Amino acid sequence: MKQVSSPRLRVQRLGDLVGGSETELRLTGQADRITLEGVDLSGVDLSGGRLTECLFRSVALTDADLAAASIVESRWERLSSPHLKAPRSTWRHVTIQDSRIGVAELYEAGLSGLVLRGCKLDLVNLRNAVLADVLFEDCTIGELDISGARANRVAFTGCTVGVLEAQEARLKDVDLRGARLSRIVGLAGLRGAVISEEQLMDLAPSLAGHLGLVVG
Repeated sequence: MKQVSSPRLRVQRLGDLVGGSETELRLTGQADRITLEGVDLSGVDLSGGRLTECLFRSVALTDADLAAASIVESRWERLSSPHLKAPRSTWRHVTIQDSRIGVAELYEAGLSGLVLRGCKLDLVNLRNAVLADVLFEDCTIGELDISGARANRVAFTGCTVGVLEAQEARLKDVDLRGARLSRIVGLAGLRGAVISEEQLMDLAPSLAGHLGLVVG
């Protein structure tokens, strides 16, 4: 059996946080060591902003703009966002848990030490993103697009993925064995990924079509 390196993840310790101000966050686009709970940040402009060691719980982020934002050593729980606009953003040592996200625009983003746990996502756009040490755990994902992405030490556990697009992806130690995959686009982009024997059997028709094989 091929040995695959697991994501290297930090244990999060968020302590001594103070209650944050929704108004101040909207004005400055910056936050450091705060907690926000049960607030509506819909339409907030955090583009180019920085959130460090923050805890967001039961926060609405409808049409929020996080383009080129930096989120570091933070935890988001029960987040609600029909459309999370965060292209070219940076996520470092962040956990997103029990959240509902419609479209997550994360193309050209940098994800390092990111954990998504118990989340439901309709579309995750990670085109041309860079991923290192990322874990998807108990997530339901309608469509995951990693076309052109570079991914290292990424794992899936107890996940369901409707469509996986991997055209021109560059993968190393990407463990797909914990994901139930319904459809894959761009099979050549899976080079470097690890799948189970059962998944290989499920993918046999797609592999045959990709290689131009006639099964008779």
